[in-house]
Amino acid sequence: MFLESAATAAAPEPFGHYAQATVTPDGIVWVSAQLPVGVSADSSAAEQARRVLSNVLSIVAAGGGRADSVAKVNLYLTDISDWASVDAVFAAAFGDHRPARAVLQVAGLHHGFRVAADAVAWRVHGR
Repeated sequence: MFLESAATAAAPEPFGHYAQATVTPDGIVWVSAQLPVGVSADSSAAEQARRVLSNVLSIVAAGGGRADSVAKVNLYLTDISDWASVDAVFAAAFGDHRPARAVLQVAGLHHGFRVAADAVAWRVHGR
């Protein structure tokens, strides 16, 4: 079984020894956790969520998927009271598509950010 890496300049380069995403031979796109690199750590949770989901969806596209092929998203929040604003951003990003999701409160995120996300998607047929 051979794994393929997926990467795009539209999302931040990895800070360590990992790929933006790995694609398995059966077409599953595993997106590494993304931070809202490109916005300030002082920006609102909603703004950070917009950037995080933009990064995730750019990587999904680089792996051959699209927003409606995302099967699962894990959202990590440093303050669970940001849930409603982040949920609104999530709804706008995915529209009618409703992937499975977890929202987890974490003690902290790298660089002082408030929001992070990872995802699992399917490569769209024909890619």
